[in-house]
Amino acid sequence: MNFDQLKEQWNNEDGSSVYIPNTIEQLKKSKHPIEKIQKSMKAEFPMQVIAIILIAFFPQQLDFPPSQYIIYYTSYAMLVVISSYYFFGFYKFYKQTELYSGNTKNSLWKIYHELKLNMERYQSFGFLLLPHFMIALGLEFYNIFEKKGKSLGNFADSYQQALIMIVLIGTIAIVTGIVLWTKYIYGRNAKRLENILNEMEE
Repeated sequence: MNFDQLKEQWNNEDGSSVYIPNTIEQLKKSKHPIEKIQKSMKAEFPMQVIAIILIAFFPQQLDFPPSQYIIYYTSYAMLVVISSYYFFGFYKFYKQTELYSGNTKNSLWKIYHELKLNMERYQSFGFLLLPHFMIALGLEFYNIFEKKGKSLGNFADSYQQALIMIVLIGTIAIVTGIVLWTKYIYGRNAKRLENILNEMEE
């Protein structure tokens, strides 16, 4: 078969039978949820940093006695160390989303798995804030009772049990709120990426 015959065969091919994969379109579509993730991260990062800085001034705002500063700031120092680790991971993930070009499925899988990992890290960071706030809340209640000339030991067992239940319910509510907030901020876009990847697999 010579070149002219090959050319004739090519011209006679039915153009409708040519299959064009839609993978490129799906990869382009994936850029949209990634851009939304970047937007959320850009808005949240400065707010989180400012919040950690403002927490340092709670003893002055709540009028803690200087003798309690050592308790509060020991807890705060641990909070800052944990926050620094989290912020480093947060920044690293953000930089990875900036490098995503939307031209390979593998890079999209990597972003998806990193996003899931970042969501777990985000939740863990929220959970790790709880002990510090419990200490701050405990000190505040202690000072309120001290001003009234009371102490927890003077309360009846029923009141102490009620206080424990309030703390327990409050903790469960905060944990649930953190999980729901994470799903609201990042979960929807993670689901979109997952759907795109599943379509590409099919």
